[in-house]
Amino acid sequence: MRVSALFAVSILSLSTSFVANAVDNAGNSSEKHEKTSDNYNLILVGGGLSTCSSYSQSNCHGEPFSASTKQQSFYQINENTLRALLKSPPFLQQPEAYRHDFERVIKNIYAKQKNKVLSSEALGDAFARINFTHLNGSVFYQELPDALYYAMLDFFEMPQTDDKGNRKKEVTSLEHNLNPHSTAIYRRFVDMARSRLNAPAQKPKVAVITASSRDPFEVADFYTSVFEDAGAEVIWLPLDKTYQQARALENKGLDGCSRLNAIRADNGSFNREAIYPLRTALQQQYCQQPQQLLQQLSTVQGIFFNGGDQSLTLASLLTPEGKDSIELKRIKQRLQAGELVVGGTSAGTAVQSGGVFEQRPVPMISNGDSATAFARGPFATPPPSIRCSADNPCQHGLQGGDLTYRARGGSGLFTLGIMDTHFSERNREARLALLSTYTGTRFGFGVDEATALMVNTNSEPVQMEVIGQGGVFISDSKSGIYKLQDGKRQLVASSHFLNHGDKLTYAKETGELTFELAGKAANEVQKVEPPLKEGVWRRLLSHNCGTREPLNWTLDKVAYVTMPTEDTRFAIGAVAGEPRCSYTHLAFGAEN
Repeated sequence: MRVSALFAVSILSLSTSFVANAVDNAGNSSEKHEKTSDNYNLILVGGGLSTCSSYSQSNCHGEPFSASTKQQSFYQINENTLRALLKSPPFLQQPEAYRHDFERVIKNIYAKQKNKVLSSEALGDAFARINFTHLNGSVFYQELPDALYYAMLDFFEMPQTDDKGNRKKEVTSLEHNLNPHSTAIYRRFVDMARSRLNAPAQKPKVAVITASSRDPFEVADFYTSVFEDAGAEVIWLPLDKTYQQARALENKGLDGCSRLNAIRADNGSFNREAIYPLRTALQQQYCQQPQQLLQQLSTVQGIFFNGGDQSLTLASLLTPEGKDSIELKRIKQRLQAGELVVGGTSAGTAVQSGGVFEQRPVPMISNGDSATAFARGPFATPPPSIRCSADNPCQHGLQGGDLTYRARGGSGLFTLGIMDTHFSERNREARLALLSTYTGTRFGFGVDEATALMVNTNSEPVQMEVIGQGGVFISDSKSGIYKLQDGKRQLVASSHFLNHGDKLTYAKETGELTFELAGKAANEVQKVEPPLKEGVWRRLLSHNCGTREPLNWTLDKVAYVTMPTEDTRFAIGAVAGEPRCSYTHLAFGAEN
């Protein structure tokens, strides 16, 4: 399928309005920005920060970890854990027939695997060996309801201790990390936090918030270790959805903090007090004395949010009624005062979209792929379960690839547009542009893996810079079009793609973007290899860097066309000695 001729003409005709509304790139792109590296207060990472850790030793060169580190999770089915699972709400809430089947399966596995130490793979294999008359173990395992599946993992998980009786922890090693871009981003964040100190020779204090994970306790060790390794003093803050719900009860004069374990179970995380007794105790302490957590937020120079589910991260920052929590208010105050740097990766980046831009609320993207977005359109609903599939249908009529978003946005620390992540690698250009044009949001920013967009939200104009392995795609729909007719969707917008060292500014008063590309102008077509083979859009534009001709392609039933104009600029820079293709003011269209 190719873009229709009529649609291609509409893209070309609109390109003049893009040019009219864009900054005169030829006149302004050469202007040098003041050095602002110490003034950036957001570092928004696109995910994919491959890191050498005891859990992920394939990311390491050498063998830096001893047996005293945690290298995987282990599970054990014994009488006590089985009894606890079969008494838990996720089991008791299932239909009677399903409870009968599950109990039959799990007791059969128990009889064969009693008290054995199992890896996650071995636990799955134990289900696969079940083959009752009407019940296939592999299918049964795949179709377990989320709550029951996670309850099973949590109740069966074994505590792990070293020879001294201390809990084993996941440990990182940036020295042995295979991906230098990930290492550089971690260290850049710590440097940005250090710049907030009056004595830069000191270690900055960084807080990590791991609320994006279903089990925030599990990944706390990783983020604590990696930022210590990068040169910071690190604390973990037990700020998550459970904490906010417990505090809301306490504020109403009800019992919340003593019910943390039960509230956590309602949120799909079980038995954590048995695996992480000190971390759950810390959450209990802060819940009872919330001023201690606020005090920590008042003394750190940096806060970093992990990847996972941005809806969970947002729930850690808002009250159950959807208002800014006292913790988020403190973060915003200190960010605006220039006292704090905030970073995030993947979900920790996507959640920062929000607030109001050009008198319109900025939504937060939460799920979806480009093909399904064009086939079914966006849904302003919570995202479907990550485990739903053809064999395990999603709830509320959603499909696993549906484009979902929160119309009221996320934290609002980044107000210029929608943030998207794992971008080129997962071919997300169409879904981001579709949501931007559909919601009337002018800008969408898509950040590649092992790449970061650094932002100074306090400057005028707002200053931004790209660092890392890949690039940042920007969709500008100021003069764009979104059409839905006879079930077919079409959009037209303008795009920019910036690589390491490229800078841009946004002037609030004029609404203009200004670019400073680090590379040399590409005035004829040159083939540039992108950092990774993934990403059809990124690869095609890189292989045709400097083109003055339209490019057409189709991917997953969505047809694309890019239309260079006289104001389109290409440049070739370098990242670690490897060439990269950047461009600005490139009109494009997509339709299904």
